[in-house]
This record gives sequence, C-alpha cells and structure tokens, in this order.
Amino acid sequence: MSIRACWAGVLLLILPVSSVSAAERVITLAPHLAELVVAAGAGDQLVGVSRFSDFPPQVAVLPAVGDAFNFNYEQMLALQPTLLLAWAGGTPASEIARLRTLGLRVETVQVQRLNDVAAALRQVGRLLQTEDVADIAAQSFTDQLDALRVDVDDPVAVYFQVSMAPLYTLNGNHVASDVIRLCGGRNVFADAPMLAPQISREAVLAEQPDVILYSGEQGATPWQTLRSNPEVLDAALARIPPDWLTRPGPRLVKGAKAVCEVLAGVRSARSFPADSHPAPGGAR
Repeated sequence: MSIRACWAGVLLLILPVSSVSAAERVITLAPHLAELVVAAGAGDQLVGVSRFSDFPPQVAVLPAVGDAFNFNYEQMLALQPTLLLAWAGGTPASEIARLRTLGLRVETVQVQRLNDVAAALRQVGRLLQTEDVADIAAQSFTDQLDALRVDVDDPVAVYFQVSMAPLYTLNGNHVASDVIRLCGGRNVFADAPMLAPQISREAVLAEQPDVILYSGEQGATPWQTLRSNPEVLDAALARIPPDWLTRPGPRLVKGAKAVCEVLAGVRSARSFPADSHPAPGGAR
C-alpha cells in the first residue's frame, strides 16, 4: 500500500463525519417541513420549498416548487436537490412515486399529531446530520408542552373556527384538537367524521361552546351579535394566528400557550362569576 493511501485511511478515521460528508441540498414539500428543517439546525441546507412556506423569514425567499397537487418538476430538477422531504399522509403517494421515478431521493416525515413533532425534529436531524441541535429543539418542545398540560374533570367546551364563510372546523384527529385537549379543553366537533367538516351556525349554537377560537381577522363577526343574548350564545371569543394551530411544527408551542391562557381565563370566570376582569389571551 502506498504512503498516500495510508494517510488517506488515517484521515478518514480521525476526521469527524461532518467534515467528510457534504451537506444536503434539500427541498421541502410542505410548509411545516421547512419550519422543522430550520428548527433542527439545517436551514442552510434548504434550496427550495413548497408554496405557502413563509416562516421563518429565511425560507420565504427560497424558490417555491409548487404544492402537493401541482409540483414544478423542471424547477425541482434545476435546483439539483439531493434530498426531498415529503409529508407522510399529506404529500400524495402518487407524487412521491413520480418523484422517485425521476431519480430523486425522497424521505417521508410523519407529522400528524402533537406527539409527532419532537420525533420529526429528531428524524430531520439524523437525515441532515444536525442531531445535536435537533435533539435540543425536540426536548425543548416536549418540555414546554409538558409544562402547559392541564388535567381537569370538566373540560372547557371549545369550537375552533378554521374559516368563516363557509364555516369550517377540525375534528379530533387534527393536531389543533390535541392542543385543545392539552390545555384542558374539549373540541365540541371532535367526533365529526371528516377531518375538516363544513358546519352550520345552528350546529355551533347547539353545542353551546364556552370558547370560540377563530383564526381569521374577522372571524368573530358571526358571533358578536349573538353574544348579546347569553341564552343563545355565552362564549368567550379569542383569535389565534392560524399557523400556530394548523401547521404541525415547532410553533404549536406558541399556539398551546395562547390556547391554554384563554381556557384558564374561562375556568377562572367559572369559579368567580362575579369577576368582571376580561379573560387573558385575547378572549373577550
């Protein structure tokens, strides 16, 4: 064996893996996956994202290659990715198969429920060789949620309004419902057969929610007048930024803090009905 070959072998043994492994060129195929990559410490490996990827700000300026139902394959290939991250259960299986037939490496990330986020952060860290940062982010996410967890015998009845016209909500299989449950609440439409059912105003009133959480700027409008008669609707109203509850990623902690604060205010009002102080967290 030559001296040069011997030295090459020695270097491979003593150099850290990160110094001999090239960084990936990553495209994420769902907005929350871009957030996970950045939170896992690999934002510098992103070269492309999906449509609507707008957080953190550094991903908003990256090329958008379309969405789950309309990818721009030419643009993808032009970016020369070494890894595509797809959303298991969100990115259509037919699209994943097609991407693989183009010779692209695709890894799926399972993020459907609240408990999936920490595991997804660690998975991304392993794939992109940023395990240390990803593990810290995952543990922080878990610890912050554990600190917020509320166990109650009489949960607060919550209606979460996704859109106003028409009215849409989310059932118990969505991560937003996990957050409501974490905070000591009960999603009044948890048993709806569809993940995102369209509902009527009458259906909401029949459930007699204690809290209406809404995401749009004008989401409280349909309920303001009705609240003038508590016999018709006696519910606190609170706006939660939509991405804090509907994107299964690190910002769910922000959503949980906001929801828990609102529900704590409602429970306090139950215990002290004469207290006229407004509920915290934007509830009114």
